Order: sequence, then structure tokens, then C-alpha cells
Amino acid sequence: MKHPARHRIILALASLVLSLGGLEIAGRLVVAAPVERTDGFVSDPVLGWALPSGSQMRWRGKTATINGRGFRAHRENTSGDLSILMVGDSSVFGDGVADNETMPAQLSLRLGAGVDVQNGGVPGYTCWQSRILVARQTQKPDILLVYNLHSDFRRASSHDRVIGATQLGRLGNTGVGRLISSLALKLRMMAKASNLDIDEYSICLQDLVDDQQQHGGVTVFVVPITDVDFPSSHLFGSEEPGALGTRLVDYRQAMRDVAAKNGSVLVDGVSAIKAAGLTGDGALQDVVHPTAAGHRALAKAIAEGLSQGGLLGKTSQKR
Repeated sequence: MKHPARHRIILALASLVLSLGGLEIAGRLVVAAPVERTDGFVSDPVLGWALPSGSQMRWRGKTATINGRGFRAHRENTSGDLSILMVGDSSVFGDGVADNETMPAQLSLRLGAGVDVQNGGVPGYTCWQSRILVARQTQKPDILLVYNLHSDFRRASSHDRVIGATQLGRLGNTGVGRLISSLALKLRMMAKASNLDIDEYSICLQDLVDDQQQHGGVTVFVVPITDVDFPSSHLFGSEEPGALGTRLVDYRQAMRDVAAKNGSVLVDGVSAIKAAGLTGDGALQDVVHPTAAGHRALAKAIAEGLSQGGLLGKTSQKR
């Protein structure tokens, strides 16, 4: 045989292809594809789900208007000298409140003409999904407001496989991707871990900052509120259980640390609510979702933070 080395390489490649083919088939047979949502969202091959662009949906008892960019809108798309995009989960999207009552809508009302504020919140989205959502925008925001935390910190459950799959890109929809994401989810659930562990969460927040800096934008962080912040909760004032790095307080600190590292404006949600004179019942509908009054108070604090940080004079480059 004249070329034994070449033949060995060919055999190795053939073996690899066969192995991958077997894994692909096994993955498709053993692991079911994520169940498509039937609650008004549309399927997305990478994000798992997205808002139905240019239409309306019914969510948590309220009609939600979705603009052509796929964001919840309180009015028609606007243009301005300054563009702001706020990302997060259902707390930003506005569970239980009207289009014009969400944080982004109230912020737009406060900032007035010349500032385009878009609501990039999507129920259930982790920081990973928000980053992909921002990366897809052809017009990058001058200011990115980040409220992601609760869906990242929430303990992983059986319906969360798509969250891990978002890190696999298009591979997530293949048989091999199904095997990887299914195994990753099982390991998280066995460990009773969060959708994103503290390191993954911190890295994602930093990635959002880095992405923004690449096009000359800035990132502002907003520390979310929760029921344990108020005396009405039976857990108020109690030390949070759990190992270091797994607690809500640790995730909040991670956001503070990333903000401090990058010199980013940080808006403390709890301080904003207390400054508005709201109690837990007045600020929250449940454990994490703000009331209309809560959204207004948070929007007021964000506007003040932007002003004090000297960010409202920034001019959009209309990328």
C-alpha cells in the first residue's frame, strides 16, 4: 500500500462521520424537539420563541401590541436623535400591564420627542437570549438598558432545554444539539441549579457591554426588584439560604460588579421603589412583576440615572 497514512486519515474521517451520523439519528429519535408554543409567541430556530412582529397577542390578561421590529410597542415606531433598547424578561415586557404602562413606555414618555425607546423584553428570556436579540438588530442602540436577572437566576426546569440550546446556535436544532442541550439541562436540574450559573450570568452581562462598545454604544444596568425587598414578604430581613454564588443576592451583586468594572450607570430598583413611597403590594403584582405604579417608579429612576450619567446628550450615529 503506497499511502498508508492517507488511508488511515480517510478511515478516521469515515469513522467520525459515521459516529456523528449515529448521534444525529439517536438524538432525533430519543430527544423530542422543543414543543412549539401556542400562547401567542412564534417559534424561533435559535431563540426558541419570539414575539409575533406586526401583530397583537393576548398575554396575562392584557392585549400586547408588537411592532414591526418584534418589540412590544406603546405607539407606532418612532425615530429620534437617541436610541434606547431595554432588554429583559416578562418584567420588562410588562406582564399584567398595558402597552403604555411598561417601563420602556413610561421612560419614553419622560424623555419625550427625540428619543426612541424600544421594549426588548420577552417573557422567559435569559441574558443569553437577550444578547442574541440585541445582536440581530440592524440599528444598534445608543443605550442598552439591561434588566435581565430573574429568568437567569430561576432554577432550571423540564421546559428550559431551549435556553441551553441558544448557546449552540443552529446546532441546537440538530439531533446532536438535542442530545447536548438535553444532557446539559438534566445536569442543571440534578444539581438544582439556575438556568445560568453565576459565572455564565456575569460573562453574559460583560458580553453585552463589550458588544455595545464595539459600535460606540453604552450599557446601563437596572437591578430588578422582588418581593423579598419589602416588609410584606415573610422572608424580608432573613438571610437568604443557599451556597455562595447561588443566591439572588449573589446575582444582584454580579450585576453591580460588572457595572462597576465598566463604569456603567447602575439604577437600583429597590431604592427607586422606596423613593416613590411604594410598598411591596403597591410595586409588585406578585413575586417579581411590577405593577403599573412600579413600572412608573422604575422608569423615573432610569431617566434620572441617564441624566445624571450624562447620557441623554449622546447623539445617535444611525448605524
